[in-house]
Amino acid sequence: MKALAVTLSYMVYDAACCYLNDDVRLDNTVHHLVSIVGIAAGLAYRRCGTEMVASLLVTEISSPLLHLREILKEFGIKDTDLNLLVDILFAVIFSVARMGFGPYLTYVTVTSDNPILIKAMATGLQLVSAYWFLRILRMVKHKLGKKRPAPKVAGD
Repeated sequence: MKALAVTLSYMVYDAACCYLNDDVRLDNTVHHLVSIVGIAAGLAYRRCGTEMVASLLVTEISSPLLHLREILKEFGIKDTDLNLLVDILFAVIFSVARMGFGPYLTYVTVTSDNPILIKAMATGLQLVSAYWFLRILRMVKHKLGKKRPAPKVAGD
């Protein structure tokens, strides 16, 4: 319950930061709302703690690489092998976690005797993950389809 309370606090903080930084996008707003309502419902009903902590792991395991991608952009390290490696690792971890384990957690939550609000939020979070998964597939396709500059040969 403590982990969920801290996560709920962070989600409210993160949503407020997005709003204050004029970074309001529909997908991100839905993600924050579904997460906030879902965690609050779990805390209020005192249900699904195990499933929610597992979903925290599934949904956040790719976050360090997501943030590393942004740091590399800030440092101007784009179109490099390092940037491509981080992008591919992010895509693989995100895909395995959210599209492999995520549907299983959603199934467990939806088929158990849980309040409808918790079931709806689990489904909503999985739908947001599926949307982001499709966007990540497009990013990987774009990155792998780019023409890579030929390596320079010594003496040229």
